[in-house]
Amino acid sequence: MNVKALLIAETLIFAALYFALTFILAPISFLPLQVRVSDSLIMLSAVLGLPVVYGVFLGCILANLFPVGYPPNPVDVVFGSLANLIASYLVYLTCYGRAGRRRILLAGVMSSVIVSLIVGSYLPFLIMPSVSWQEVVWIGYLGVLPGELIAQAGLGSALTLTLTRIPRLQKPPKRKS
Repeated sequence: MNVKALLIAETLIFAALYFALTFILAPISFLPLQVRVSDSLIMLSAVLGLPVVYGVFLGCILANLFPVGYPPNPVDVVFGSLANLIASYLVYLTCYGRAGRRRILLAGVMSSVIVSLIVGSYLPFLIMPSVSWQEVVWIGYLGVLPGELIAQAGLGSALTLTLTRIPRLQKPPKRKS
C-alpha cells in the first residue's frame, strides 16, 4: 500500500473521530466550562504519530466550523485549531518512540496547559461584550483548564498508556527529521 495514502487515511480517521466526539458531546464541548472529550485524542500522537497531530488539527477546524447552538467564530476556528496542532505536536515530540508513563503524564499536563492558555485567552472575549483581566483568568483559564486536564491528562493519558501495551506499537518507525 502507498505510504502517503495510508498517512492521509489515518489523518482523516482521526479528524472524523475528533469531529464526531465533539459533535456528539456538544453540550460539554463548547462554551467557557467545557470538557472537550475529543481533546483526549491529542495524546494519541505520543504513540500513533503525525497522523494524529494533523487529524486533531483538521477535526478541530471542522468541529469549530459547525458548533452546535451558535454560529461559528473565525477566531475559535483558527486559534482553537492551532492550539490543538501545537499541543499535539509537542506531545509527539516529547513522547513518540519513548512513551513512558511519566513522560505521557507530563505531556498530558503540558498539552492541557497549552490548549487552556490559547483558548482561555480568547474565549471570554467571544462570550462577553467587555472583559477584565480577572474574567480572562476565571472564565478563560480556570474555565478551560479543568476540562482539558480531564480530557487530556486523564482520559487521553490512560488511553495512550493502554496503547503502549500493544506490542507492535512499542517500537514506532523512525521519524524523518
